[in-house]
Amino acid sequence: MTTGAQVLRTTPDDDLFVRMDRALGVPVINQIVWRLRTAPSAEELDRLAAALRRGALDRLLRRSRVPLARDRWTPAGGRSGRHLADPLPVPDDGLAAWMDAAASTRFDLTDGPVWELRSAVRAEVGGVVSLCSAHAVGDGAQVVGAVEAALRSIRDDIAPTSYLSDHRPSPIEDLRDGVGQAAVIGRGLAALATDTLRERRTASGPDVPAAVTARTSRVVPPDPATTDSATGRPAPMCVMSLPTVEWNAAATKAGGTGNALFMAMVVGILVAAGRATWTDTVRISIPMSTRSTDDPRANASVGLALDLPASAVRQHDLATVRRLAKEVFTRGTDAPSSFVRLQPLMQALGDRTVLALNRHATTPLALASNLGSLGPQFSGLGDPARADAVVTRSTTQSVDVQRLRDLRGGVAAWIDDAGATTTVSVIGLDPDALGRDILPGMVRDEFARWSLRPQQW
Repeated sequence: MTTGAQVLRTTPDDDLFVRMDRALGVPVINQIVWRLRTAPSAEELDRLAAALRRGALDRLLRRSRVPLARDRWTPAGGRSGRHLADPLPVPDDGLAAWMDAAASTRFDLTDGPVWELRSAVRAEVGGVVSLCSAHAVGDGAQVVGAVEAALRSIRDDIAPTSYLSDHRPSPIEDLRDGVGQAAVIGRGLAALATDTLRERRTASGPDVPAAVTARTSRVVPPDPATTDSATGRPAPMCVMSLPTVEWNAAATKAGGTGNALFMAMVVGILVAAGRATWTDTVRISIPMSTRSTDDPRANASVGLALDLPASAVRQHDLATVRRLAKEVFTRGTDAPSSFVRLQPLMQALGDRTVLALNRHATTPLALASNLGSLGPQFSGLGDPARADAVVTRSTTQSVDVQRLRDLRGGVAAWIDDAGATTTVSVIGLDPDALGRDILPGMVRDEFARWSLRPQQW
């Protein structure tokens, strides 16, 4: 622990994933998978795991018993995670199944572990490494930063920096935090009331068709053949990789950027799945990082709502997609949503109340998360020469088919550039429209619509 370590309270975003785990029984994990040209040694990965145990991911949750006072993070004391080496080689056509197996590891936010590093040799050539972690302890940027810090500490022989304190707040300190949160809740409710009045005053303008969301989207009839009710299996996934130069060329040809192409493809998959039509405007949730340098928060992002006309996607008009996305990113957090306004209040409620209030909750119809270009040291886990491709994703655990239907999700997708390779991972959250047997074909067809022929994992 470094000088200046602080008592770190959970943020509303942290609390969201804590409640997903503890109250709703739907734990969410992050997973990063490295496909490497040569396999790291067990000793290398043991050192990496040891460095991660001294860094930002080495944290456990302590629940507060004082009304309104927030939970806090404490150092895990080395109990946060471990490295496991699988004894059997993994064939390249079995990488996706291996990823799912690694993502099935259960985590415990209060007692640990909260992350696991897993490795195997590829049967053909090279190696594969997975890092799974509870989303509550870190968003994608936090995990990437923790790995980068661990690699630097190994290279420079220095200890990673931790900003967590093992100080146990006194009842007075917790009471003071609770009073502060009461003020935050009051300001949020007042702002919500102001927003509502403003919307009513401006509602007399011309009618604009509402964007399609999870709650208002078309419903695909249940597939009688969908009987996979195993609670520990991650949602269906499809991973595609291709040379970054080909990806960027396709985007440029259509008048946009790689990110615009990515978001357009998410809409295209939803239309192909029957959850939207080419005449709809589709709402996509886009995580935007609010993380600053040396930011100790586990989760530091905000979800932006981007409404994309599917007709522009159908016409390969990425200029329109890019323009609309730029407008949303420019506005950023200037106009917080009702959900954001209410998050501090939700954080103050007990688990049973949160469960009762969320019985009919839905997930976003579409999520598109872009981690951007990953550095060479990160992409090669300390050796840029062995970098091949990197997969990133978030996924739920312990969710059966009926629960997925009730949540009414559609597609969640992630993209990154590692080395000279762009990788897109797509999660199907609709077991009927985007089931295990359906999803890969729809993703391939959407790539083909843009004249792209990726390699499927």
